[in-house]
Amino acid sequence: MKCVAYCRVSKDTDDQLNSLDNQIKHYTELFQKEGYQGAEVGMYYSKEGKKEIIDYIPSIFADEGISGTKLKNRGAFKYMLECAYRKEFDVILVKNVQRWARNVTDGSGILKKLKVMGIKVIFEDGNLNNLDHEMVINMFFSVAQEESRAKGTAVQFGIKKALEAGKFTATAPYGYEKENGYLKAIPGRLEVVRDIYGWYLEGKGITKIVKELNASNVPTQKGGKWAKTQIYNILSNPIYKGLHITHRVKNTDVNVDEVKERVDNVTYTFKQQKPVDENEWIIHLREDLRAVSDEIHEMAQEELQKRKELLGRNCRASSRHIFSNLLVCRNCGRTMRRKRLWGWKRKDGTRDFSVEWCCTNHDMFHNDICRFRNSWREEKLIERVKQEICKIRSNKDLLDGIFSEYIKSFFSTEEVSEKIRAVRNKLDEIKMEASANLKLFSRNIISEEQYKQQNDELQGSRKEMEKELAKLKRIDEARNRARKKYDNYVEFLEGVDLDKLDNSLLKKVIDRIEAYTIINGQGQQIKDIYVVWNMLDKSFDDVFYKIAKPLYI
Repeated sequence: MKCVAYCRVSKDTDDQLNSLDNQIKHYTELFQKEGYQGAEVGMYYSKEGKKEIIDYIPSIFADEGISGTKLKNRGAFKYMLECAYRKEFDVILVKNVQRWARNVTDGSGILKKLKVMGIKVIFEDGNLNNLDHEMVINMFFSVAQEESRAKGTAVQFGIKKALEAGKFTATAPYGYEKENGYLKAIPGRLEVVRDIYGWYLEGKGITKIVKELNASNVPTQKGGKWAKTQIYNILSNPIYKGLHITHRVKNTDVNVDEVKERVDNVTYTFKQQKPVDENEWIIHLREDLRAVSDEIHEMAQEELQKRKELLGRNCRASSRHIFSNLLVCRNCGRTMRRKRLWGWKRKDGTRDFSVEWCCTNHDMFHNDICRFRNSWREEKLIERVKQEICKIRSNKDLLDGIFSEYIKSFFSTEEVSEKIRAVRNKLDEIKMEASANLKLFSRNIISEEQYKQQNDELQGSRKEMEKELAKLKRIDEARNRARKKYDNYVEFLEGVDLDKLDNSLLKKVIDRIEAYTIINGQGQQIKDIYVVWNMLDKSFDDVFYKIAKPLYI
């Protein structure tokens, strides 16, 4: 009868490594003592970061430093099952149920498959096997899973307390290092972060930024080469504006039914990461970690979104020409292309050329997709855009009115500060009532049932008030952010040098330029442009379009 043994330790500490050596020695001696014939298959598996270490041990399958809660991480165990399905042995020896699995679904399900195939799994502790003691083994699996769950809960509690204290439990982002559990800025690397934001907002693509950093031999956090994912993470991470946000996901027990897995018609649970409600995020404002201003970080998020939308329209982000990614045909929605127009060749061999922008669809397919060419000579389009900038500069009062209308339309019209004060007062009252309720119970004035009923009602009211307070704070913060962004935009617009317009500058003040053609009552084609300003968001554009339509269209 061919036999193998399975060994596992969940952590790679010295004592447990010794335990693994002891397990291998124990089963080697046991094979000889009991007269088992060791199978010729075996495997040693360990993982350090992304590096996998695989070796051969005759008749022994050993996972080192691998948790038993998830089957997918256990290389030796999975290979042992492959060998079992090929009937390369008849018996598997294991020290105890916990070595086999700490998850009921994996542990019990696999034992059932092996039982059908006639492969016997013997657990030394308790002298149990999968052929005769299935119910008892499943009970041990449930106990092991519950122990793992309780241990995980304790670990998660400790991690949350560390996060509430401002510590950082994950790998430090680029530009920072951990000192006693807290993030600490590395000044030289934060300069690289500022360069990345600056290049991106100037119009450079992520691929170009990667090439520039690698060409300049700027190392990554681990001293390697840069990749696009790292640049994207830097541009999107709020830590670079000093906002230290943690506890956004947590491990939770999920019913196996949710992923349509069942064992013996009994519902079991396993660990899965789930997002945490935004109100429960742990947020610390750390100015010492700031690399860029709030405005620059927000502009980067908007630019990321714009480029994502461009990709959705099969358009490549570009800053090569003054109107790159800005000019759109309003009649069909396609971006417009830049073309050189050559004049007649003179007798001396010279000729003039000019540049025009036209609808890409019309240029490629003529009237089949878009009826109108919407062509503009570049120099005339530049002058027309300058006129629009001058027009909006001279109507500051109108802009202020549009902004006020925007706030009324898309934010609460109530006096938010007064509401916040009222909700906080209500929370103080609930706290006092809860304290009084506890005193009544401690003095035996009310029963335990009355205490619980009153406390449940108070805690329910407290949660509702806290949700309302969070909502009001978001409104107040959104109003302040909108006002600050609007004021900064108007100030920047006033300082724009019309004689030095380029693509990067235009993208800071203009979201897009829509060229359109309409046919009037006399059948004449009238061509013009409509500028969508980059002030706040689409909601502001809608209000602007409605109020300023007579002036700007």
